[in-house]
Amino acid sequence: MNEFKVEISQRAFTSIQEHVAFLARVSLEAAKTLYEETMSSLRSLSRIPERNPEIQQLQIGESRVRKMTIGRGRYAVLYKIKGDQVVIYDVIDTRKDGILNHL
Repeated sequence: MNEFKVEISQRAFTSIQEHVAFLARVSLEAAKTLYEETMSSLRSLSRIPERNPEIQQLQIGESRVRKMTIGRGRYAVLYKIKGDQVVIYDVIDTRKDGILNHL
């Protein structure tokens, strides 16, 4: 099985930091858990990134963006497969951006 290289964009990294910092105001333990789960989930995309569905309404370049949910569906990871690379574009709080629940 080939491994894909996972690249986290600056935007996605900043989003992760913001989500963790926000949660840390309530619970440091919960923030730590969120960070660890997020990073583990992103790393898991190096194997079988096709397992998550494409968003039919969202395309960047020639490829459709895929969505993986984490944190019991509270966060959506938006990414694209480019050859042997997985590019993480953003990690969005679906409670703020409810439209993603419908994609």
